[in-house]
Amino acid sequence: MKRILSIIVMLGTIVSMFAQPAQDWANFGRYQKQNAEVKQLPQDQRKVVFIGNSITDNWASRRPQFFKDNGYVGRGISGQTTYQMVLRFYEDVVNLHPKAVVINGGTNDIALNNHPYVEDRTFQNICTMAQMAKQNKIKVILTSVTPCKSYGWRPEVTDAIEKIRSLNARIKEYAKKNKFLYVDYYAAMVDVDENGQPTGVMRPGISDKRSDGTDEGCHPNIAGYQIMEPLVQAAIHKVVKK
Repeated sequence: MKRILSIIVMLGTIVSMFAQPAQDWANFGRYQKQNAEVKQLPQDQRKVVFIGNSITDNWASRRPQFFKDNGYVGRGISGQTTYQMVLRFYEDVVNLHPKAVVINGGTNDIALNNHPYVEDRTFQNICTMAQMAKQNKIKVILTSVTPCKSYGWRPEVTDAIEKIRSLNARIKEYAKKNKFLYVDYYAAMVDVDENGQPTGVMRPGISDKRSDGTDEGCHPNIAGYQIMEPLVQAAIHKVVKK
């Protein structure tokens, strides 16, 4: 009898697992309605798509006029890793038929948001997105991961500075090799020591604040985005003619 009960419990668990609603892990649903609307817009109102994580997500929500005035489309999703971005790239970028795409990702991979961090895999995800865009005649603009010393939601990650530097070096070299434009947010936003050497920490005053009023050091605030905007626009203007 005990064995029969155990089998019944096990079968019940399996049935329960398969009865769970399917999860939209890549979050295709986030922009499904907006994508249908964007496809109907004139080309000059969807010239460039920005794909990324919370840094891109916050940018579009906090600086909507910057996006609207320039014909940019924000497709950032907070918390996402490059694994999720590459899955939704066709739907959230290619299918919108922009002239160019700005790709920014990797920091959440380093923060272990969904899986262990393997630099080769994150790098290949970024390469895959770039090649998908190229194959679909979309100009590619790759960007550096922005500076971040540590992740408040993931205190066990103690080597973010080294990992960001390493990933950025590979993205920059890949962009050069493939003749893609590279926007170095990192160099413009990183703090420097008394000898002028980058510390890996985001400059004071350009990131969000913690509840205690100190700099959070990972997510740009308005001042941070105002540093990023002319940098990315200079790159866009090189590949997207008015």
